[in-house]
Amino acid sequence: MPHFALSELLIVVVGLWAARRLYGAGRGAAALALILFSAAAGIGVIRFGLDRDGALIAALADIHRFAGTLGGTAGMMALVYDLLQRRAPNPVWQGRYMAACAIALALALAFPVLSVPFFIWWSVAFIGLAAILADRLGPASGMTPLMTMSIAGLMLVNVVVFRQASWLSVSMSWHIFHVLVAVWAFGLAHLLAAAPNRSAP
Repeated sequence: MPHFALSELLIVVVGLWAARRLYGAGRGAAALALILFSAAAGIGVIRFGLDRDGALIAALADIHRFAGTLGGTAGMMALVYDLLQRRAPNPVWQGRYMAACAIALALALAFPVLSVPFFIWWSVAFIGLAAILADRLGPASGMTPLMTMSIAGLMLVNVVVFRQASWLSVSMSWHIFHVLVAVWAFGLAHLLAAAPNRSAP
């Protein structure tokens, strides 16, 4: 199954490019989010791209799954932090927010069944904040509010509709999911890197 590594590699390339652009724009939290998604995909590249007899695929299966679920949740937490910081930069809530994230991640680590609900919760929070800030995010990047919302919501729609879709073959579901993750990362880079760091007074 070496071809499975190809769409994972696409995420790595686009994700690292997006992270570099976001970091250069002063969006460290958003850059961290893209690095986490890229790291999970990087494990997939190694798992499928370097395997010869199936042993590597089996050996890295749990690590790959762990990186994808917990890393993805942490990535969405970082994206929410980025948008909250734009709306109301304040050290008080920042500390509380990071504490809440740490507790949630610890719970997800202890009870893996919580990883998906937490991912969905933070994804919805990210979409909601993007909607609130659409009039500030969009104009700087040349995107309409509809485009802004489409980019913000693409990851959640992708997870719900295409990830392990029973109505698609395994290969088709795998590649569509990963291509859309790469599209999402590319869109986020353009949307978030161009927007101002702080909300207007």
